[in-house]
Amino acid sequence: MISLEALKKRIKKAVEKQEILRGREFYVLNTVLSFWYCMFFFLLGGREAGKSYSVTDCYVNQFKKYGRPFYWLRLTHDSARKLLNNNAAKLVDPDLVRKYKLDLVTNGDSVYHVTKRGKPKPDGSPGKIIEKKLMAKVLDLSTFYSDKGSGLFDNEFLNNPLMYFNICLDEMNREKSEKNSFDIVYNFVNQIENLIRSTKKRVRIICIGNTLDEASDLLSCINFIPEKFGRYVLVKNKKKLVEYLRELNKCSNAFEEAVVNRKYKNYDFGKRAVVEYIEPSEAYRTRRKGTAADILTPTASTFTNEIEVDKTLVYKGRLKNPNYVIKFSKDKSKWFTVWDSNVITKWNKENKTVIAMKPYLDEFFTQENMNNVISLFDGRAFKYKDLITFKQFQNEIRVMKPRGK
Repeated sequence: MISLEALKKRIKKAVEKQEILRGREFYVLNTVLSFWYCMFFFLLGGREAGKSYSVTDCYVNQFKKYGRPFYWLRLTHDSARKLLNNNAAKLVDPDLVRKYKLDLVTNGDSVYHVTKRGKPKPDGSPGKIIEKKLMAKVLDLSTFYSDKGSGLFDNEFLNNPLMYFNICLDEMNREKSEKNSFDIVYNFVNQIENLIRSTKKRVRIICIGNTLDEASDLLSCINFIPEKFGRYVLVKNKKKLVEYLRELNKCSNAFEEAVVNRKYKNYDFGKRAVVEYIEPSEAYRTRRKGTAADILTPTASTFTNEIEVDKTLVYKGRLKNPNYVIKFSKDKSKWFTVWDSNVITKWNKENKTVIAMKPYLDEFFTQENMNNVISLFDGRAFKYKDLITFKQFQNEIRVMKPRGK
C-alpha cells in the first residue's frame, strides 16, 4: 500500500507537470495518444498552435523508428498537390527534415525518403537514387473515387507487428469562403475505406481543425461538439470500456483500475474517439498578441479558438407530441423531428408527415414548404433538444438555398 508521503509526492509531481503543460507555447501530441484503444483523434485549436507540426513530427518519427509509412489527407485536390510541390517541401517542416536527416523525393502522390544515392554530380547536384523507401502518400477527399480499386489497401500490411495505419486529415473544416462542392463526411468515409477496408485494430486517424464558428461536419457525424476547452473521451460507460480492453487482451489489472477510476464523459462508446479542444496557453496568447490577424480580427475563432456558444435555443423541458419530420437527404442521420410545434430533435423512427428540403428524396416536395422551414429557422422560431442537434440542423440549413416561387 502506498504511503501518505509517496502519495503527496505523486500529487505534487502531477500538479507541476500540469502547470508545465499549461504554459507550453505549442501543442504536444504525446499524451492524447495514450488512449491507444481509440481510433479517432480530433485536435481543435487556433492557428499556429502547433497541431499539424506535432502530428507530422510523430508520424515521421515513427517512420524513421519503425518504418511505418503514413497517409496525409486534405480536402481538395489543389491543397494536396501544393504539399507535394518541390519534393514535399510543404509537407514536412524544414527543421524536421534536418532533425530526422530526410532526403525527400516525390512520385505522383507518394513521398519517398532516399536511403542511398550515388556520387554527387560534378555540378554539385545530388547523385542518382539507388534506394528509396515510401514514407507517405498525400491524398485528397474531393477525388476519393479516383483511388477506388487502385491497390491502396495492403491486406498483409499488419502482418508486420511494427506496422500501424497512421492517417491524418489536415484542415478538416472548410473555410468560410471555400466552395461547398462535396460532402466531407461521405468522401472522408469512402477514402478511409480505400485505405484500411475492414481493419479495426492498429488504426490511428487524426483530424485537425481550426475553424469552429460553424458546426464541423465530422464532429457532427460523431454527435459531439465541445462547448468548453478540454479533452473528451467518447465512451458510453466505464464497464464497457474495461470489457473492450479485456477483449483486446491489453489491459493489465493496474491499468484497468486506473481506467475505472477515471471520470469519463457519458458519450457514445462506439465512436472510439478523443476530442482535444486545445486551450490557448499564456505563451501562445503572448506570441499572437499584436500580430496582423490580432489587430484586424481579434475575435476570430480561427486565431483565438474561443467561441461564444449560443444556448438560448436549447430546450430542456419534456416533449409530448411529434408533429412532422424534416428530411434533408435520404441519409437518415439528416432527418429531424419537430415536437410540440417548434422543438427539433434527431429523428427516432417517428412516423409523421414529411417535409422534404430537396426534390428527389422520394417524398412530396414543394418550394413553399422548404422556404417556410428556412424562414422559421432564420426567425429563430425553432428550439432544439440539445446543442449538437442545433449545430447539425444549422449546418444542414446553411447549405440550403431558398428557391423562388
